[in-house]
Amino acid sequence: MGVQSKAGSKAPVTAQRSRKRSVALKLTVIARQLRVTFDQSVEQSGLTRAKWTLIATVAQHPGATQRTIAEALEVREITAGRLVDRLCEEGYLKRQENPSDRRAYCVYLTPAAQPLLDTLDELAKIHEAAIFAGFEPADIEKLEEYLDAIGRNLSGFRNTRTTGK
Repeated sequence: MGVQSKAGSKAPVTAQRSRKRSVALKLTVIARQLRVTFDQSVEQSGLTRAKWTLIATVAQHPGATQRTIAEALEVREITAGRLVDRLCEEGYLKRQENPSDRRAYCVYLTPAAQPLLDTLDELAKIHEAAIFAGFEPADIEKLEEYLDAIGRNLSGFRNTRTTGK
């Protein structure tokens, strides 16, 4: 099936695919490949995706509530709560009362989580070396600028769709 061009000839749909669409699809595929490859490496060290992402999130946001953690992990609060329960039982996390909200608890890492964070850091360094092989620091800086701009655009687009403005 073709698309009618201005000149009246039919061109294949794939020929009409814009460079922007091609780049967007590549970003999607690469993001998935990055996630899957890292997950596989982490699983070999005995950590599930659920565990390592929760530990990394709490490390980045000490004292976060389950609601904040759920938002960061893009899961429901009940799911985040179960994960927190499990990691508290395993000794990696602890809950403390939230001084500003008696209904909520703040979640913190315990010292037992540090070896897991060290493992994640080492694995991340290995992956970064492989992923960015051949890149100069200026290349990475420019890529980061582009990705930040795409992130801002996407956030603005989502906000527009959500608010209807």
